[in-house]
This record gives sequence, structure tokens and C-alpha cells, in this order.
Amino acid sequence: MLITLIFIATVIVLFWTYASYKVSYWKRRGVESLTPNLIFGNFKDAVLFRSAPGWHIGDLHKLARPDAPFVGFYIFHKPCLLLRDPDLIKHFMIRDFENFSDRHFAGSNQKDSIGMKNLFGLKNPAWKYLRTKITPTLTRGKLKQMLPLMMETAEPMMRYIDDQPANRDNVKLLDAQDLNYKYTTDLIASVALGTKIDSFYYPHEEFSAAVQEFFYGFKRMVALVTVFFMPELVELIGTRMLFNSSFVKKIFWNAMESREKTGEKRGDFIDSLLQIKNSEQNPVYKFEGDNLLYQSGTFFSGFESSSTCTSFTLMELAKHQVYQDLARKDINNAIEKHGWTYEAFKEMKYLEQTILESLRLHPPVSTIDRYTRQNYKIPDTDIVIEKGTPIYISLYGLGTDPRFWDKPEIFNPDRFAEGNHIPDAYMTFGIGPRMCVGK
Repeated sequence: MLITLIFIATVIVLFWTYASYKVSYWKRRGVESLTPNLIFGNFKDAVLFRSAPGWHIGDLHKLARPDAPFVGFYIFHKPCLLLRDPDLIKHFMIRDFENFSDRHFAGSNQKDSIGMKNLFGLKNPAWKYLRTKITPTLTRGKLKQMLPLMMETAEPMMRYIDDQPANRDNVKLLDAQDLNYKYTTDLIASVALGTKIDSFYYPHEEFSAAVQEFFYGFKRMVALVTVFFMPELVELIGTRMLFNSSFVKKIFWNAMESREKTGEKRGDFIDSLLQIKNSEQNPVYKFEGDNLLYQSGTFFSGFESSSTCTSFTLMELAKHQVYQDLARKDINNAIEKHGWTYEAFKEMKYLEQTILESLRLHPPVSTIDRYTRQNYKIPDTDIVIEKGTPIYISLYGLGTDPRFWDKPEIFNPDRFAEGNHIPDAYMTFGIGPRMCVGK
């Protein structure tokens, strides 16, 4: 019995000594840091799924000293750096971009081809070349060509809304998240995969189940925690950012082959991919075989963000009748003037303000992650970040930081009215060369 107790005590002391040393990394380097747990570091609530990982990083942003430009924290025993100052962030993401060009998780799971081998997950230099090819497919001109597809996809949704029964107060109660989920499912299928799906009346069981599981199920939460914050585990447990449905592959290749044979043009992403495929190729990244399929992942990456943004915007407008009335008036005026056209959407300035404000409070992608490719000296300090150190920026933290926003917890679309100064802390679409191509 005594030997057992001595053994247990020795193990505890050794672990305490080891853990204490590991989580003193930032202190030993003279970097201000948050007080860690000896086991979980500063990531306990996220690891135990008590808090969404992105929002947890936002909470860490708020826990730091208010004027701290950066702060160290730990994911288990792994030291990470959280940037909190917009000017410093510009140094990292723009001026010294080459040292922070890759995401922390980039290339961490080669089995997750659709999720990783696209603009979202590729490393330099393949990412840089791919961006020059994919960005032109998302220009305003290309989006204007896609508008008829968007309108066509919206027709079942409008019929679905009309068909819903009203209560005795003549009010229809609808689940906005479910509505947006179904519409964006159909939209991505049409624009990215070149096929029509009606999730409102004739949902495709395999496709809908795959989308539901990987964007809203428990696997999604595990994927977010491991891919963004513990990529070392990704290959081990087989986490995927995007689903790898055989149905998705089948309809994609059917659309590609049919389009090549018939020469049909729909104005969708398939058309753009065929154009790239038939252009001059670069050995850095060849648009052939499954590399074409992987690019549909760019649109799938936008699925959740588009659906989430729309749901939160509708929620905020439902809570604020005055802003809702102004947005409705803005929409009606634009449609009355231009009809359901691209020009009408461009003229809906107040609606755009409500969306931008919703994104400030509820950013769908709440965290930017990078890693240090080479040792890096933080500007105006003597602190050197070691190669391989994960770097994080909380868009949620910046968007609700009282240093940059007056009454940040209040929804107020007038912050983004023409002529008003928008703080540099507004980075909902990212910052630098790797910012969102869908802006």
C-alpha cells in the first residue's frame, strides 16, 4: 500500500513539475499571458464542449488586459498567441504576410481533400496560384450571371413560405435557421455542383443528411475544435472540415461531363472550372482530375457562413422593428426602381448596413488562425515568436471590444451608414491577401 501511495505521489509531482514548466513558456519569454489550467491550458470549456471554440477565443480576448496588443495562452500545453491590436494585426497579416501566409491547420489531413485542397486549406505557393485562378470566378460580373440561378432556387422557398399555415392572429411562424439551411443547400448545389435540388418539397435524403451531419451535428463541433486548434489530432481521428459524400462527387462529375459534351452554359461555377481546365496549366496546381472537384469546397465553405449570417440578420431585425421597417422600405424602393435585378441588390444600402452590423456581432467565422513559418520579432518589442507558433485573431472579440465600438453589445446598423468611420477592428471578412474571396 505504501509503495502504491509513493508511486502515485511521484507521478503527481512529476506531472505537476512538467505541466508547470510547459505552461510557463510565455512567462519565461516575457510575454503577458492568461493564467492556465495545468491540464487544459486556457481551453477547458472548448475541449469539454461547454463553449464553441471560436466564441471561447473571443472570451479569452475579453479576459486579457484591455490595452494589451497581444496575449499568450495555451491549448493544453501548446503555447499560442492572440493578437488584439488592429495595427499589430496589419503587421502580421499584410506587411509580413509571407511569414504568416498559411493557416495553422493547412494540410493537416490529406484524406479531407474537399475540405483542405482548396483556397481555404491549401498552403503557399499552391494557395497563391489557386487564388489568382479562383478569384476571377467570383467577380461582380460572374455573380451577376449567377443571379438567375439564385432567383430560380428561391422559388420553392417562396412557395413553401406561402404554403405555411397562419395562426389565429394571421401570423406565420417560421424557423429562420431551417429556412436558410434549406435555401443555401439548394443554392450551393445549383451554383457549385450544377444540379437542381429542392430541399423544401423533395429533399434528397443522402445529400441533406450529409450536409446536416457535417454542418450541424456533433462531428462538426469536433471538427472545429481539432482542425482549428489541435490539428495534430486531425490525421489521427480522421476529422474532416467538409463531408466526402459519394453523392456530391457523382453529381459534380455528371455535371462536368454533360457540360463538356453539350457545351451548355448555366453561368455557374462549373462553367468557370471548365474554362480554367482548358486554359494553360501550372505545375504548382493543375486543374485536372479531382483537383477540379476539390474547388467546389470553396463554395461549401461559404455554405455555413451564408446561412448563419442570414439567420442572425433576420433574428436581429425581428428583435428591432424600427430597423426592420427601414430595411423593408429599402428593399421595396430598390425593387420598384429596378425590379429583381443585380442593380436592385446593389442599391439596397440599408439592408447592407444591417448585414454588416449582424456580422460584427455574430461573425460566422469568428477566428482567424495562422502559424509562424520562421522566427519572428514582434514590431517595437524584443519578443521573438518561435517558428511554428500558432497565431489567432478573434473577430468576435474585436467586433465587441469597447475600445473600438460605442456600446458594442447594441445592434445598430447606422454604424455602417455612408460617411461614418468604420474602425480598423472590423475584420469580419478577414484581412490581407488571404481575406475572404466572397466579400
